[in-house]
This record gives sequence, structure tokens and C-alpha cells, in this order.
Amino acid sequence: MKRGVRFLIVVVTIGLALGAVPASAGHQSGYLALGDSYAFAYNPTLNPTDASNFVGYADFVGQALDMPVTNAACPGETSGSLISGTPPDNGCHEFYPVPLPRHVAYTGSQLAFAVNYLRANRDVRLVTLQIGGNDVLVLEKACGGDAACILHGLPAVEAQLAANLSVIYQALREQAHYRHTIVEVSYFAFNYNDPNNLAIASSLDAVEAAVAMRYHARVADVLGAFAAASAPTGVPCFAGLQVVLSPGPPPSCDIHPSLAGHTVYARAILAVVPRGEPED
Repeated sequence: MKRGVRFLIVVVTIGLALGAVPASAGHQSGYLALGDSYAFAYNPTLNPTDASNFVGYADFVGQALDMPVTNAACPGETSGSLISGTPPDNGCHEFYPVPLPRHVAYTGSQLAFAVNYLRANRDVRLVTLQIGGNDVLVLEKACGGDAACILHGLPAVEAQLAANLSVIYQALREQAHYRHTIVEVSYFAFNYNDPNNLAIASSLDAVEAAVAMRYHARVADVLGAFAAASAPTGVPCFAGLQVVLSPGPPPSCDIHPSLAGHTVYARAILAVVPRGEPED
């Protein structure tokens, strides 16, 4: 099945299940997506030299809400590099925007772009932010994948993540003077039967949710949505929610969501987006 056809089917399914929200007459509100490779919709099996190949939850949410999407996400972005526009990160500033393109071309940090964009585009009514996964991946690489090392180092990583998130939300609310909906988009567990994996995902999500709520951002229940969607196995890969690298059996998956996984993300986001928000 061609990618465009699959995309249309997913969008129609979301619209029928949740109901599209039409733009107000004569005016179309906008949606700004911020974050890392999940928000970007990265898929290692696709040609990375054409950003339009990467379709994900931001596109699905924009279609369901009838909002044009500006996706500033960068694969490999950490919470720190989103603020500074410089490493350390997990590849964002090594590969993007040169030699690989982002969905949106800009120089400087993603946060600076977001603030300037929101100042210049007062019609934006939705911002999603998904960041922090690469903070943990940097730790995992430093630990060589050792679970005990990761769990030991996680509190310090989460403390820095919380501080960085406060900077990000404060910039969006105070520097950009953005007063409309922000949705914090978190992460899922790769194996809900693995206590360590579930503990890391749950802890990360809890930190992100706590900061988000201090800045009046809504929180999408991604962890719960993927738990339900991956039943009865408890493994999102086996449920087709992650990009398949080898069909198996059992299948082997990349860490990134598949189109079906992005549908789960979109539904979780749409579940907390207020409908019919009044215009200024």
C-alpha cells in the first residue's frame, strides 16, 4: 500500500473516531509541534533526505483539528540542545539541518524558533512538546545499556530535564506570550512486562507531567494509551506500534513508533485538546 493512501486511511479513521474540529469561518488556527524524532516522525527505513517522507502524529492531529501544522522537531534533540541549539544531544545538531532537512528550515535553537514563530503567528492555538527521551538515551549510551547504571543515573538526568523543561515552558508562556493550549507529549514503554523498562518510562513521564502542569499545559496519557493498545502481549512492537526492522517471528523493532503507533499518539493528544477554544 502506498504511503499516501495509508496516511489518508489513518487520518480518516481518527476523524471518524474523535470528530474533526472545523476552523472558524474565515480563519484557520495553527498548530506548532516541537520536540525530537518522535515528534518529527522519524523512521529509519525511509529516505532521510526528504523530510516529507516522515508522517506522524503531528500530521494526524493537524488533520483531525483542521489546523495547518508547523513541525519544528529535530531527531536526536535533547531538552538541553532544544534550548541552546548546540550539543550535547543524540545527533540533532550533527545531522540537521545539514546534511539532512527538517520539516521546517531555521537557524539557531528550536526554542528560539518557537518563541519567534509564536510571536509572529498569533493564530496558533495548539503547541505540542515532546522532549526528554534523548536525555535518557544519552544516559543509556554512557551506561552501555546496564540497567542498574541507568537507574542509578536517572535521578540526576530527570532533575536536569525538569529544570530545562521549566526554561522551555517559561519561554513559551512569558517570552512568546502564548496563552493557548500546550500539550505535553510523553513516551511509552517498549515492554510493559519489564519492570525496569516500565519504571524508567513511568518516572520520565511523571517528571514531564509535573513540570507541564505548573505551566498550565495539558498532559497526554501516552503511557496508558500504548499499554491498552499493546494488550494482551504488553509489547508495542508485537502489536505493530513500532517500526518493524525484521518481521520475525518474533518481530524486531526500532524504538520509533510506526504509523499505527503515531495513531495511538494522536488519539492520546486529541483526548486532552479542548474543543471550540475561543479566538482572541
